[in-house]
Amino acid sequence: MATLTDPLTLTMGGYFLATLLIAWWAGRDAGSGYVEFTLAGRDLGLGVYMMTYFATFAGGGLTMGVAQRAFTAGISAQWYAMAEGLAWMSITVIVGFLYAFDVVSVPELLGRAFGDYTKYFAAIFTVVGQVALTTGQTIGMASIIATVTDIPLDVAFWASVAVFIAITLYGGMNSVAWADTLHGVLIIVGMFVAIPIAVSNAGGVGAIATGVPSGHTNWFGVGLVQIGSWYLMYLTVAGAQQQMLQRTWSARSKRVAMAGTFLAGAVITGYGILTATAGMIATAQGAQIESSMAFAWTLTNTLPPVVAGLLLAAAVGSVMSGADSFLLAGATTFVNDLYIPLRGGREDFSEAHLVAVTRATILAFGLIAAVIAFSGIDIIAINTLGMGIMSVLFAGIISMLWDGTTREAGLPGFVVGGVVFVVWAFVLGEPALFGEGTLESAVPATAAALVTILGLSYLGYGETFDLDTVRHVGSSADGERTERVSYGND
Repeated sequence: MATLTDPLTLTMGGYFLATLLIAWWAGRDAGSGYVEFTLAGRDLGLGVYMMTYFATFAGGGLTMGVAQRAFTAGISAQWYAMAEGLAWMSITVIVGFLYAFDVVSVPELLGRAFGDYTKYFAAIFTVVGQVALTTGQTIGMASIIATVTDIPLDVAFWASVAVFIAITLYGGMNSVAWADTLHGVLIIVGMFVAIPIAVSNAGGVGAIATGVPSGHTNWFGVGLVQIGSWYLMYLTVAGAQQQMLQRTWSARSKRVAMAGTFLAGAVITGYGILTATAGMIATAQGAQIESSMAFAWTLTNTLPPVVAGLLLAAAVGSVMSGADSFLLAGATTFVNDLYIPLRGGREDFSEAHLVAVTRATILAFGLIAAVIAFSGIDIIAINTLGMGIMSVLFAGIISMLWDGTTREAGLPGFVVGGVVFVVWAFVLGEPALFGEGTLESAVPATAAALVTILGLSYLGYGETFDLDTVRHVGSSADGERTERVSYGND
């Protein structure tokens, strides 16, 4: 284990100091307005947009998660990342459609189309889901730091919590996006340079292939059903979840949103091969570790300490990118879709008041997530439910593309989707299909919601809505609707 003064620990410490400095620099003007704080003033350029989009899921899932699965299942684990990348590249076809809406949140958009009750339904589950996701990220950061350094787990935990809460609270989307850019650039460049070195130091591709169990080199070992399920699930994530669309609405233009989403997906399609390789190296080398530590073990045992420290710091930083993104998304949804409408309306509050309330909510939600994580309470069910309901909201987004969709069909559709999700996830336990992997609960749930919405609309249940009115009228953002519409036509 590394000591507090060795190169690995010092490199990680310097990296986190750099993260704080970049977040401070980027967030200096964040308090000037509500949209400036929550959407970076709608001014993220292509490079920053691409990196913050990538880094939101690069840490826990795409880096440590894929390596963990590859440690036990082999190279086919890379499909978790590749399917996500392909889904993000595919979702680009509707990013321009979504960008044109002058909104701050997904519940706000759905509320305009399907009514206030639908907005409140979507907001509650989005807040629950985002806080649960934040909780899941907090302990992951601390576990890696404590495992590869001499820092006690509780000290690593509260230090990492303090950093990601501070970044989010201070500078909102600007600080989060620029910190994500640091993490994204370093981990992408670092992985493409370091993993080939790790492979060489482990004896080469041949030594790794002969050192892993039979079947670990099968590229389709997880099964086609599982691969397709991951792809469909990530369509719903990119197309309807607040942490992703908050970035879409933060882009400087429609072109930036579309190109940035596509490029982030393109990078991810190849990124999983690198992280899966890291997991397989640990297996081939006979590492006696918990599977969750496969990535950290490979880096610390096959690379020079400074290189390993930099990559581990970037990986932990990417987990932090998820935590601060989920935290900001939850706080934004709470203020925009529950606090503002239930306290009167957007016009009743000053910009300074809304920024202050959003910051207070970030602090509260961050501490709640940290206490839950540190207590050891099992939040898997809450996390699963929140993620599922957020994914089901994708049915509402898709149904808006048909001009026959009715306002009244939205809420029943989401309720049906939620019920299907609960049954599929908690009653049936996500059963395996055709012996080729499980179908993620979000997939049948979203399909059920979409069929319900379109079916009720086709039967004439309720009144149709005018999409132009939904797009341009009743903005709760900054009143600059004309400028936003011109961006949508870039």
